[in-house]
Amino acid sequence: MIWIDNGPPAAEPVTLAEAKAHLRIDRADEDGTIEGFLRAARETIEARTGLVLARCGFRLCLDSPAAADLALSRRPARAVLAARWFDGAGTPQHADPAAVRIVRDGGALRLPRDLTGRTGCDVELELDMGLDAGAVPDMLRLAILHLVSISFDMRGAASAAMQPALMPPLVRGLLAPYRRVGL
Repeated sequence: MIWIDNGPPAAEPVTLAEAKAHLRIDRADEDGTIEGFLRAARETIEARTGLVLARCGFRLCLDSPAAADLALSRRPARAVLAARWFDGAGTPQHADPAAVRIVRDGGALRLPRDLTGRTGCDVELELDMGLDAGAVPDMLRLAILHLVSISFDMRGAASAAMQPALMPPLVRGLLAPYRRVGL
């Protein structure tokens, strides 16, 4: 299962204005830095919880799916926009995206028979994923703001590319109810 990001989200779950208010910053010279910290915080929380916090598109690439039911490592899936499979020669064959069903509140897909059980048959799905900005739980918004605060305070000690450089216990506690538990 390979996820390919189809571009930036339409809107971040926490705005620049909200982050600046949380940080108590009035000037505009740090806006680019804070926006980078917002992206990094969102991506960190998405990686730890499996929740896509900002609505965007993804391409999901599957290597010869054997089973019809497919649990997603990222969720929630909102819509299947396109579906195709590749024959042994690598020629794309289009499938009906409506035949792919989203189940378990966007946490899994049910693939039709023509996309499963073939050896050497790779499948690609274009998905609309994620939560709308207003649907992100307050605990996760608070975790983003706290990570931005930590990153802003640590900006001299660690480069922007290494932020968030620290995962404080408060953030781990805020994320705990949203982490997917596996067996």
